[in-house]
Amino acid sequence: MNVTLTEAAKAQMCTIVGDNASVRYELRGGGCSGLMAHWDFGSPEDGDVTWDIGNGKTFVIDKFTIGYMEGATIDYGGDFMPAFKVGIPDRKSCGCGESFVA
Repeated sequence: MNVTLTEAAKAQMCTIVGDNASVRYELRGGGCSGLMAHWDFGSPEDGDVTWDIGNGKTFVIDKFTIGYMEGATIDYGGDFMPAFKVGIPDRKSCGCGESFVA
């Protein structure tokens, strides 16, 4: 799976993960475009894809979501309100950037 996790995203995930082992990213039904992004903490499950983010912590994408993530870049940044930004080629998102067309 070709997903890029930037160093800025890894660093922020390590900062927020706290005592949890993993940061999870999932796309769920809903939102104004069909799929809504959801961030959470939790351990990997069967079929999940994981990345090492340092300090013994992992980033997890569930087996449903990974099918939509080919070529995605996950970054963290911004001037006024820093946030995680997920860019997926050939997937349109709504204005909020949290919802994707299925």
